Amino acid sequence: MSNSPDREPEAHDIQQHFELFLKHTNEGVWDWLDLDIPEQWWSPRFYELIGYRDQEIDSSLDTFQRLLHPDDAPQTMQALQTALDKTDHFERNFRLRVKGGAYRWFRGQAHVLRNQAGQAVRMTGSLSDIHERILLEAELEGTRLQAFRAREVKQSFLAMMSHEVRTPLSAILGFSEILLDTSQNAETRDAANTIHSNGQYLLDTFNDFLDLSRIEDGQFDLEIQDCCPLTVIENVQSLIARKAEQKGLTFDVHLANPLPDSIKSNPIRLKQILLNLIGAAINNTSEGNIRLTIEKSLTGESSRQLIFTIQNPGTGLNTEAINQIFAGRQLADLTSPAYAGGLGLSLSLARHLVRLLGGDIALSHESDSGSNITFSIITGTSSEIIPQQISFSQRLNEHKSSRSSFGVLRKRCRIMLVEDGIYNQMLIHYLLTKAGGMMTLVENGQQAVDQLTSAQQAEDEINELFDLILMDIQMPVLDGYAATERIREMGFTNPIIALTANVMPGDREKCLQAGCDEYLTKPLDRKKLIQTINLLIKPIPKHMLQTR
Repeated sequence: MSNSPDREPEAHDIQQHFELFLKHTNEGVWDWLDLDIPEQWWSPRFYELIGYRDQEIDSSLDTFQRLLHPDDAPQTMQALQTALDKTDHFERNFRLRVKGGAYRWFRGQAHVLRNQAGQAVRMTGSLSDIHERILLEAELEGTRLQAFRAREVKQSFLAMMSHEVRTPLSAILGFSEILLDTSQNAETRDAANTIHSNGQYLLDTFNDFLDLSRIEDGQFDLEIQDCCPLTVIENVQSLIARKAEQKGLTFDVHLANPLPDSIKSNPIRLKQILLNLIGAAINNTSEGNIRLTIEKSLTGESSRQLIFTIQNPGTGLNTEAINQIFAGRQLADLTSPAYAGGLGLSLSLARHLVRLLGGDIALSHESDSGSNITFSIITGTSSEIIPQQISFSQRLNEHKSSRSSFGVLRKRCRIMLVEDGIYNQMLIHYLLTKAGGMMTLVENGQQAVDQLTSAQQAEDEINELFDLILMDIQMPVLDGYAATERIREMGFTNPIIALTANVMPGDREKCLQAGCDEYLTKPLDRKKLIQTINLLIKPIPKHMLQTR
């Protein structure tokens, strides 16, 4: 008899197709034909998955329950019952004891069939071996948790190191600056200059390390704002000129064409790039002149660039090693001569910052004229006002002549300093007393709270007792966060400034959330400290001027 396409499939054909399907599928199939009895039907593949031959053990709900891992049995059996009672669908991961006694992970799925009355009459499902997948997921999760813990340990270590390094550096840099400003003895000034230069080098290297760590962790925020490129360059020259002079070098700046009055960039990071790159050139040059050339380049109607070129007359820069850094390759051996003096950290950070500002960086070497480091930044579509070219030396001289050794507070304000470090107490007390402040020192947050509490008990107005509080954050007994919160609860409304060596991501926000009005980091910038106080303190009432 011929096989006509119109011929109805016979029962034995359907059976053959079904058996062929069961033979080649990777899943085991089970069928609970009568829910009133525990016996079920398991396919040969079902038996194979749990390590048995067909019919080697009873195929029943009781057998399935005995094979379940004790930790998985209650939830799995409850899920089966819930499917029978109301959900119609069962799907769950569980462990079964395979032949030999070991447990393996499986995934079970099933669907419930019901009669016209809505009663469950049959349940058919499948079994899949997911053991290797579960183990891989567990391994990946373990790796993720390990990486997370390592990151937490790293962040805690960096936070601790930042505090421990910055706290003594605040005193070292602060007192060396005082000696440079006040001493007339040449030997003393030379010694103070050496202390300050090395302290600043340590701070810069540590800051570079922290910034690189933040970039690697994706926690580096870069705010783009309107800024004046000429101001940034002047600030860089005022800092670099002295460093170059100490090595017997000269440093000058050349503008290839007029600069825009304003660009869209980040002035702090642009300054950091220039200081790192020019500093590297100075450190690796023994004689001659280092020149910074700036050129405004139009690369399109709406896209603008500033191009900076640092010309180094010497041959001390390792072109191959540095271009590896600029190409984004991982630093080789930071202890090798090619990266001596923190060169690898400073240049790697400069490269990252240039990329974040939308530009690129490279180093070229010419046997006759030394080497050139060239980088660019995107400047956005800011103002096209071109200022008149002014001599940098003239601008610098005006800047220096207008700067006094110590800033002055705009009123003789009463300041409480909450600081546990004796050397930072001495430094801040000296600076602010010279600036015209009247200082009260306490050693921790609890002493600050106690002093204000005593004043309230004596019915004194605490807002008239102190115009401002300078609050260290990491202190014994009661830290700066808790002390600030308690002082605010007491009704103190005058400014509180956090002075802290905590500079990790989120530290500023924590201080402001606790009730501080501003956040300044150690080592202290004395000029910024006095400027911040002047911005925050209230003016002297007119009726009080006559009595002072």
